[in-house]
Amino acid sequence: MSDFTSQAADDAAERIVRHFQIQGFTRITEALIIQIHHIAGGRAEIDEAFDAAQEQDKAPPVRRYFEIRPYGHFAEFRSFDAAKLALKSDFTTTLLSNIPRVFFDPAPVVIDDPLASGTKYDAILKLRDNVDGYAVAILMNDPDASFLDYVGTHPGSDWQKIMGEFEITSTSLGDVLDLY
Repeated sequence: MSDFTSQAADDAAERIVRHFQIQGFTRITEALIIQIHHIAGGRAEIDEAFDAAQEQDKAPPVRRYFEIRPYGHFAEFRSFDAAKLALKSDFTTTLLSNIPRVFFDPAPVVIDDPLASGTKYDAILKLRDNVDGYAVAILMNDPDASFLDYVGTHPGSDWQKIMGEFEITSTSLGDVLDLY
């Protein structure tokens, strides 16, 4: 990833965190911007596989159907490299189980995990429809509040203003992180 793209993606992640903090979610400490690429299967097949995994109390088969690439990050307590290393443990099963919905459903998509704690991501947000075959999503860490509460009280928010150059930064990729 070029220095410009890295900086722009990191700046977008910081704008996201600061926006939510200004809106009263002062404990939001982190945003990780990811791209989700669909690599196999149709929606029905994927939904069936994810449902079967949930019924069997297994991890969802994310890697079989999707590739996840982190490329922008802001946190008050850890670096991008540290966040990438911890992603497997911090991306909760609840959020992973909803990757098909995040990828296939039109924006906005907001899913929270009210049981997440510590450095585990509490919410995943998709604020724009897919571009060039991938979805851009934001993993957020806020141990105290539900993003569904925020979105419900702010209908029609100007996400374009919040995101700034987000659309530009989402077209460039960093190194692929081998997840699931």
